Amino acid sequence: MAKTETQVAIRVTNELKARLEAQAEKERRPVANMIRKVMEEYLDKQEKEAE
Repeated sequence: MAKTETQVAIRVTNELKARLEAQAEKERRPVANMIRKVMEEYLDKQEKEAE
């Protein structure tokens, strides 16, 4: 079976990590899932604006 996902590592400040964790907790989702959602929304917006 082909792997459909890949891992990306990033560095963030302690403050940003705390903010991400707090928001993820509010939304009851894993931090990684919330980051993926935010990135997809950003890219969708940028691609739409470029059209």
